[in-house]
Amino acid sequence: MTEIMFLNHSSVLIKYKNEYLLCDPWNTKPAFGSWLPTFPLFVHPTYIASINNLKILISHGHDDHCDDEFLQLFNKNSLIISSDFVSPSVKNRVKKIGFENYISVDEKGKEIGSFHIRSIRNDDISEDDAIYTIKTPDSLIIHANDNWF
Repeated sequence: MTEIMFLNHSSVLIKYKNEYLLCDPWNTKPAFGSWLPTFPLFVHPTYIASINNLKILISHGHDDHCDDEFLQLFNKNSLIISSDFVSPSVKNRVKKIGFENYISVDEKGKEIGSFHIRSIRNDDISEDDAIYTIKTPDSLIIHANDNWF
């Protein structure tokens, strides 16, 4: 059975059997110099960083969705997933932290363990943000992050 744990802001931890997907990691670092996570992270960050079989989905490169300091806690062999953006900003950002295991997904999506992850973008509205569908054998989750439009 798929389980979803709200962490804060747009950070959620999705579990299916013994596989985990962390979406939009953000701990305590102020985003844009002044935004703080609301609510504070629900689970201690080192607990999250110690999870085996953890994959990390970064919806886009804003600081409130991609916390560099928080990501430094994670195993650098962890798989990082993001959209196939024209700009390589998310890929470059996580590589600078030390992650090399990076894949991009598009509208067709990719099977990543028990998760099928797709990114859906409207480049006429934004070239650096995407909605994601995350399908497990028993659930469909839509991670819309900043895509209110």
